[in-house]
Amino acid sequence: MPAKLTMPTLGLTNPRFRYRNSSSTDITETFKRARRAMNKAKRDTDSAQQALELEPEASAVVVAMPQRVRGAA
Repeated sequence: MPAKLTMPTLGLTNPRFRYRNSSSTDITETFKRARRAMNKAKRDTDSAQQALELEPEASAVVVAMPQRVRGAA
């Protein structure tokens, strides 16, 4: 399986791009921010799953399927 090509989200020519040198970067804060974002996404998906309303069983329609006859040919 070939490696997946990952491209940057912002290009160098994008006006929103801001260069930060290594002395002004705090990797622990970056990981904390990433963990918070992942936890928030998980909470949002969990609450969306709980909010999903399913049809009550009384209104569900069940149709019997006829069985195949084996050996008839």
